[in-house]
Amino acid sequence: MNAKIKKYFNKVNIFFLILIIFLFIIENLTNLTSINKYFICFFLIITIGISHGAYDSHKASKLLYKINKNSKFLFYLTYIGLALIVLYIWQLSPKITLILFLIISSFHFGKEDLEIYLSKCNKYQSIIFFLKGSLIILLPLFFKFNETNEIFNKILFLNEFTLIPNNWINTMLFTNLLFQFFFYLYFFIEKKIISKDLISIFFEVFLIIIIFKLFSTITAFTLYFCFIHSLKNIIVISSELNPNIYKGIKSFALKALPLTIVTFIALIVCLYALSNFDLIENTIQKIIFIGLASLTLPHFLLHFYLKN
Repeated sequence: MNAKIKKYFNKVNIFFLILIIFLFIIENLTNLTSINKYFICFFLIITIGISHGAYDSHKASKLLYKINKNSKFLFYLTYIGLALIVLYIWQLSPKITLILFLIISSFHFGKEDLEIYLSKCNKYQSIIFFLKGSLIILLPLFFKFNETNEIFNKILFLNEFTLIPNNWINTMLFTNLLFQFFFYLYFFIEKKIISKDLISIFFEVFLIIIIFKLFSTITAFTLYFCFIHSLKNIIVISSELNPNIYKGIKSFALKALPLTIVTFIALIVCLYALSNFDLIENTIQKIIFIGLASLTLPHFLLHFYLKN
């Protein structure tokens, strides 16, 4: 099964490369405004991006049914409760909440991206997961420091906050990539990872670097979140639902669609309501990143318990 999923992951990476080239050409041939780009990113995230999380209720039913037959109600109560707690803590201490969100997200992104390749590498897994995932934070700061820092300030409701000093970014990113390279090389030498998987990992890291180099922070994050992180999650879930990946995707879509639609409508309503108080770009930034922060904790905890 893993070999089959890896094959589809490689196809996703090829598709992603073609998508990057296509979007780069389109961006240089058209004159899309910042607002248009933000609307497109917002739409992609609240459809493709959140769809894999919309399947969480079905995953939770396996875990909770043995505890309580009303597992759906218990899941929604816990999931929504945790999300609201994060929003409340964000209001009380936004800086600390943001930092915790970035740490959890880094580990989660890295784990979801690499776990299929590094299933035999137990000793250093947590470190390499965090290093891989933290590229999603370091790369936009490296290529678009002012733009990325401005987003942090907007979602923190501040003016002069700096997450990481500019003169630290180069060293941190270089160290991150160097450590990743030697970890992967060590796994390869120890025969815990095959050459094809090593190439796939390096290719994906290259693709992630390219998108943050070529596109704005919000565009690059949307491309990664929707077409690497979410799409690969959908493939894994679909393969579990049906050995035939296409039938599995159809089954996944039917199961995830109801909650995706509910979330979509709720976020559209939030956008409409909050846009009366701020610029549309700022409102979209807050809904995307603060919204994802609130959903990341229950999503991460559910996956942790299911894996363990």
